[in-house]
Amino acid sequence: MNTKDRILYISLELFAQKGFSGVSVRDIASAVGVRESALYKHFKNKQDILDSIMVIMKERIELVYQENEVPEVMTEDVAQAYKELSVEKLCEISWNLFSLFTKDPVVSNFRRLLMREQFGNEQAARQYGESYLLGVVHKQSKTFVKLVEGRLFREENPEIIALQFYGPILLLFQQYDCNPENEDQIKGYLNEHIRVFGKNYSRTV
Repeated sequence: MNTKDRILYISLELFAQKGFSGVSVRDIASAVGVRESALYKHFKNKQDILDSIMVIMKERIELVYQENEVPEVMTEDVAQAYKELSVEKLCEISWNLFSLFTKDPVVSNFRRLLMREQFGNEQAARQYGESYLLGVVHKQSKTFVKLVEGRLFREENPEIIALQFYGPILLLFQQYDCNPENEDQIKGYLNEHIRVFGKNYSRTV
């Protein structure tokens, strides 16, 4: 790993642990093992570092979604794509995405940073809401609209369907953060949630 990448990864670890305002450029340089002047050769300031981290995070999320062939990023006919997925394959995809947000060194630490900063930083609170709270519900509701229109799911309020789908997953995020050693149990909960949720809303029930 080159110096620039080390600065990014170590900075994010420090931000997640101490908060963005709780970390100085000097702290970062010390943790990386370089002089402050060397750090400024790569980045203008802390905000520049954070902006670069956000770019990497978005790229990683897009890559994992594409690698797992998530229907929303692969096709316009989302309903048909989900219809062709087995429950087992859907559980596999769901766990891979869950792992991205809980174990990936960039994505998971950025999520934790937003969680920490949301209480004292209006911008962080807004971004956390859009990325991990009702923003996710609103985005997922668009998928459920298509599943209802495609007659895979029974007719209900798509926002409520999305809320009932995502709420337990958000809880499992928190549970994993607190007890990562319980990964097998959490994976079991997630798989069962996917199975039961699909059964509850399916038109074939």
